[in-house]
Parts: sequence; structure tokens; C-alpha cells
Amino acid sequence: MSSLKRLAPYLRPHKVRFIQACFVMVAVAALNGGTVWVVKPAVDRVFVNKDAAMLWGVVVLIPALFFLKMIVTYTQSYLMSWLGQKITQQLREDLFLHLHELSMDFYWKSKSGDTLARLTNDLTRLGDSLQFVPLYVVRDSATVVVLLGVMFYLQWHFALTALIAIPVAGGVLGVLGRKLRSSGRRSQEITGEIYHRFQESLQGMLVVKAFNYEKGAVEKFRAENDALFDQMMRYFRATALSGPLMEFLGSIIMASVVYQAGVEIIGGRMTPGAFFTFLGAFFAAYAPIKNLAQLNATLQLGLASADRIFAVLDEKPTVIDKPGAAAFVKLANGLALEDVCFKYPSREMVALNKVNLIVKPGEVVAVAGPSGSGKTTLVHLLLRLFDPTAGCITIDGRNLREYSVTSLREHIGLVTQDTILFNDTVAGNVSLGKPGASRDDIKKALDVADALNFVMKMPQGLDTPLGDRGLQLSGGQRQRIAIARAVLKNPALLILDEATSNLDAGSEKSVQEALEKLYPGRTVLIIAHRLSTLQKADRIVVLHHGEVQETGTHQELLAKGGVYATLYKFQQLEPAESTAP
Repeated sequence: MSSLKRLAPYLRPHKVRFIQACFVMVAVAALNGGTVWVVKPAVDRVFVNKDAAMLWGVVVLIPALFFLKMIVTYTQSYLMSWLGQKITQQLREDLFLHLHELSMDFYWKSKSGDTLARLTNDLTRLGDSLQFVPLYVVRDSATVVVLLGVMFYLQWHFALTALIAIPVAGGVLGVLGRKLRSSGRRSQEITGEIYHRFQESLQGMLVVKAFNYEKGAVEKFRAENDALFDQMMRYFRATALSGPLMEFLGSIIMASVVYQAGVEIIGGRMTPGAFFTFLGAFFAAYAPIKNLAQLNATLQLGLASADRIFAVLDEKPTVIDKPGAAAFVKLANGLALEDVCFKYPSREMVALNKVNLIVKPGEVVAVAGPSGSGKTTLVHLLLRLFDPTAGCITIDGRNLREYSVTSLREHIGLVTQDTILFNDTVAGNVSLGKPGASRDDIKKALDVADALNFVMKMPQGLDTPLGDRGLQLSGGQRQRIAIARAVLKNPALLILDEATSNLDAGSEKSVQEALEKLYPGRTVLIIAHRLSTLQKADRIVVLHHGEVQETGTHQELLAKGGVYATLYKFQQLEPAESTAP
């Protein structure tokens, strides 16, 4: 019931169209009753009394009724299809919008395949339910009521016998409905696991092949596929049982009605026309009742899908703006980290532990350290993808949480090691953070990133589509596009997280020189594994196990002989090049 109540606001804007559809469905039910009522005069006056005038009347009336029924049936189907698709469209939009409003911890704890299953499979099933369940519930319920009226008018005691089936059918449908919803919900959860397994294997196919992991991947998929089969068979067993049960129940009622009618006709208290009309109404009523029984499966599956969809919509972002949050304009006095601690959701180890750091405006600060030391976590906190679990980050003396998230990110440029490009043109990807940028500005940004030459050689230049994830480009080319994107944004704070890691030595040098031209007049935070790229930084901060171990210039840290010096020494230990004789 909670899911049905939550669907009501999506129907409310279209209530006029829904009322129109209900009127049309009632008209369909009335015409179903009318077609049955034609049987009585056809039998009694045409076939028994041999009335030729009535014969022509019946011949004209039957196609007229069915023509009218054709029109209203089409209208009801179109109106309910429109309503179902409109509500699904709004739900899809709300889901997409809400997913973009959620904080990164949701994506940290959720499987992308399961989220994708809710956006596709669950929405499709819910859309089917929204389209067909109201259609059949209103139309078929109204049809049953109309036909019962016909049966009560003809023979009320026969009709009472037929009514016995309703409470029995309701009990059967109630029991089956609980099983259908339970198995339907579980099957959709497993479907999410299967989506995730497909996505995981497709994205990691290189590793699967390189490590001969095909058999292991297939075994895990097969176990989940078997589990889905078992759940779906539970669902289909309940679905398959509802129809035969209703038929068996109907046969018992029918046998009772035939016996009573036989007694009445033999006794001369009932005409054959009245009996055949009653019989036609009974059979006509049986079909919609059977539809309602089978529709229960669609309803329960749709409600299970609605539960999963609303579970996502119920997720709350953890990083939100405070009321009256200030707009971040520029970095005037610098930023500071004060005893900052952070632990990722579902992880036991602390990523950052009591980190203290001050960055002055216009300062170029590098962050170094071994893998897992917390360098990238620092970036996540500065962008407010997460909030510290303890301590605080301040900009110009004000807590980062007091700034609006949007304005903060508007003035931060980011280039990461894992380059993310979208299925858009070169210009579309570069202008991502600055919509409406001129083509000249885009070209200048590409030139700074040492990317203009290869872009202008592409078939359509700036308008060349890059394809899914930008896979039409090499790794180095993708990285340069990402750098151009940050350059065009002209941010107050520029964060380079392994920005040149995917470039060859020659490209790295040229891009590094281009990036260094951007340093004056802005604050720069450089995170790099290659320590050779950090030497021109004003200051280098060394993280180790989430704590600040050392601070100083390149030469000062080498002289200390600590963590930085050890890392630098290891990076210098490269095999000597052999010379051919």
C-alpha cells in the first residue's frame, strides 16, 4: 500500500485524463453487457418465434455494437498507455536527477549493476503495471458488475450461486499474491546482481583474459543465473496455478447453474433465450475475472519494482548545503586542514588521520607519498565529495561546509589519473565545466594542453564525436582533453591528481611546461606518483599511512633522508640501457 500511495502524486497531474479513461472503460463494460443482452431477443423472438423483422434488427445491431466497442476499446488502450508512459517518464527523470544529487558514499556502497537494473528492468516492469493494471481493474471490474446485473435481472437465485466464486477467488488470489510479490522482489534483486556481473566482466575483460579467469567468472555467473531461474520458477508456478484454479472453480459453479436452469426450463418457468443470455453473461463475466486473477501477477511484480525504485529515491545525500550557504568567489586568504580525519564507508582503515595543512593563495603545493597514503582522499574532501569524519577544512577562515557545494566546485579545476570523457564531441567534453564557451577559447585551452594539433587533424575537428568513454583516443590523448577541460574552466584552485601519468616522456614534459604557465595567479595542489614532476613546487607535503610525515622543498626532503628520499631513490633505480655490439 505504501508504494501505491507514493505513486499517487505521479498520477495527480493527469487525473483528468485518468477520469476520461475510466469513463471510456465503463463504456466498454456497458457494451459488453449490451452484446450479451442481444442474445435473449435473438433466441426467443428469432429462433423460437421466427420473427423476421427482429432478425434484421439483430443483424444490424450486432456489428453496430462491436463497431462502437472497437472505438472505445482503442480509446481506453491509448489513454492508459499514455498515462503509464507519462508516469514512467517522470519516475525515470526523478531517478536520474536524484542519482546526481546523492553524495559519493551512495556510489561507494552500491553496485552499479544493481542501480542500472532499477533504472531499466524495474522501471519497465512498473511501467507495464501502470499501463495494464488500472486498465483491466477498472474495465474488467465494471464488466463483471454489469454482467452480474444482467444475471440478477434474468434469474437472481442463479446469480447468487455464481457470486459464491468471488470470495473464494479473492482468498486464492490473496495467498498467491504474497508469493508472487516475494519471489518477484527477490528475482529483481538477483537480476541486479546479474547486471553487475555482466558489467564487471565486460569492463574487466582484459584482466579476465590475462589471468585465465574465464572459468571462475562463468561459475559465479552460473550460480546467480541458477538462482534467478529458481526464483522465476516460483513466480511462474504461482502464476500458472491461478488460471486453472479459477477454471476449476468456474466449472463447479457452471454445473450448479446448468442443473438449476434445466429444472426451470423443464418446468416451463424459464425460456431458452433467458437461459442462453444468462449463460452468455456468466461466460462473459468469467473472462474478466480470470484476467483479474492473472493480472495479480503483473501487479505484484510491479509493486516489487516500485519498492526497489522508491528505495533509491529514499536515499538521502550526506553532503548538503546548509541553509543560507555562502557563495565561494575566490581564494583570498588560503585554505587549511585542521586535524582532519576520514574513513571511507564500509572500510575499517582510516584514510586520513589528524592531517594539518595550510595552503596560501598562489602557492603551489605538492602532495607525495606511497600508494594508499591518502593523497586522492585529500582531493575528495576538498571537492566535498565527502565530508571529514573529524576535524574541519576551512577556506578563508570559513568552514568548507558553510559554502554552497555548487559555487565551491565552480572554482575548482580537476584533472585525475582516470580520465572520464563522455560520448560527446571534443568541444562538448572540453567545455563541460564552462557551457557556452567560444570555440576560440576551447582552441586556446587545447593548445595549452598540447592537444590542438591532434584534434584539428581529426575528421571533424572540434566537432568530432569521441565515442563511449572517449575510446577513440589513446590514453595520452584522453588525458590532454581532460587537462584542456580544466584549463578552460580557469579555476581559482587547480588540483592535478596524477594529471600527466598517462603521457609519454615527451608529451609529459610539454604538458608539464604548459601547466606551469597556469600556476601564477592561482593556487595549485599537485598530487603525483612521479616525484620528478614535483620539484618546482613551492612546498611538498609527504603523506604516509594517512598522516603528514614530512614537509619541505624537494632539496630539503632529500636532505632529510626520510620517506620522500626513499621514494625518490627507488624511482631513480632504473635498469641501465644495453648497447648492441
